[in-house]
This record gives sequence, structure tokens and C-alpha cells, in this order.
Amino acid sequence: MTLFIDSHSILAAPSLDRTTFAPRLGAHSLLRVAGAVVSASADTVGGEKENGYKEGLTFDFWRPGTSGTHWLRASLTGGAQVSNYLAIAAHNLHQNGASVKMQHSIDGGATWLDSSNDFLPGSSAPVMILYDDTLAGDHRVLVVSDTPVSIGVVHFGQILALNAPLLGPWSPPNLSRRNRYVNEVSDGGAFLGKTLIAEGANLTIAISAADMDWIRDKWEDTVRLIETRGFFFAARDLGSVGGVAEPEVFYGWAQAQPGGKYDSNVYGGISLQARGIVT
Repeated sequence: MTLFIDSHSILAAPSLDRTTFAPRLGAHSLLRVAGAVVSASADTVGGEKENGYKEGLTFDFWRPGTSGTHWLRASLTGGAQVSNYLAIAAHNLHQNGASVKMQHSIDGGATWLDSSNDFLPGSSAPVMILYDDTLAGDHRVLVVSDTPVSIGVVHFGQILALNAPLLGPWSPPNLSRRNRYVNEVSDGGAFLGKTLIAEGANLTIAISAADMDWIRDKWEDTVRLIETRGFFFAARDLGSVGGVAEPEVFYGWAQAQPGGKYDSNVYGGISLQARGIVT
């Protein structure tokens, strides 16, 4: 089963349970775990593979340099690990007729199996692909393009599904933009134009009634990852039904220390404020 998420829709088989669409946070990446050996089909001077995964920055890029089929691979010397999501931000895949998918190998890279289906991004918005848990010693993202591509951020690994619904009212990042403009107006009051001088988006996450075991076992590990790194987030419209929802995919970075609290001996809550991009 594969879910494709961009800033417009999340698609899944209609028979899937609604819990499939629990908000997801993608901070873990097998490209950065201890013992991972990262390789690429190709890179270029100034477009090295490290630009795509090491720091999570959105101003430098992995550039393979040619069209055709390219990949970014994590070989796990410490043993097989699970992967169940791919996320990409700061890319131009849509401008170059590029498709992406995840693959895995259980024989050291001699043969490769698809972890997800192909996805063809339709815009520059961050993309998240969810797929079934896949245990393997080698994982890679495969990119097939008509012309050379640039990719700023790649994550693949284990997604975190939030343990409780988002507290409302909640503003999705694509409706919480930080864009700033300069309006040009003549002395006579005529509108002469408008210039975008800064852009971005806000994300505020808060949940309560989450299991304390989940906060201890899952949230604390995620906090350690996002204290210094960027992360992906995708949430659905909680009023949606069936297999289609609006997830508001986001890539960003924490603006303050993520929080956690215990409301009782059983339940607790978390909070996170971040700034990032949705296009």
C-alpha cells in the first residue's frame, strides 16, 4: 500500500481505515543513522550528494548532472532497519518531468524491489510518500527524469504517527503563510504593482490525551532529532472521510524547544512551533 502526499491531496485506497491518516512527522532518516554508508549514482561539483541529506538545508542541492535514472542510497552496516516513508523538499522535479519512488534490497544491492509506486510531483511543494513497513539492509530513492534535477532535502526512514488528533482550531501551514509584500501605489492612489519580498509558513502542533508510553518512547526521540534538524509534517482534514483528504505537507524547523507534559499517570500532551516552506 502506498500513499502519495503533496500540498494538495493524499490518496489511498478507499477501504483503508481512517487511522491511516493520523498526522505524520518525518524527522528520522536512514541516510543519517549510525552505520549508514550513503552513495549516489552521480553528483557534481557544488551539487554533491551530501547537500541532499546531511544538513537538511534548502539553499544547496544534490545535482546528479544528467537526465535519466539516478538514486541516493543508504547501506546499513549495522543491520537491516525499517523504512516506511520518503519525503522531499526544495526540488524542481515537476519542472523536469521527474518521477520518484522508494526501493529496497535484501541482497546487498544485487537486486532491488519497489517499496512504493512511482510518483510524479506536480509542483515544487514538499512531497511525502507513505508505504508499508519495509525491513532491509539497503534503501534508496530512485529518480527518473527527462532533464537534470536538483533536490535540496531528502528523508527516508521511519515516520512518526501522532498518537492523538490535533487540537482545534488548527491552521494548516498552507493557510498560515508568512509572506511579506511591498505594494506600489502612486501619489494619486493608483495601484502600480506588488512585490513578494519574503515567504514561508508557520506550523503549530498541539495534542492532548496522548499515551504517556508513546510520549516517552516516541516523542522524546523525535525531539532530539528536530532540535537541530529540519523535519516534514503532513496532516489531514479531520472532517474528511474515505480515502481523500487535504494533508497540508510542510518542511520546516522548530522555532522553540518542543514541549511535552503529563496530564495524569496515563495521558499527556505535546506541542511544537515551527517555521518552514509549503511550496
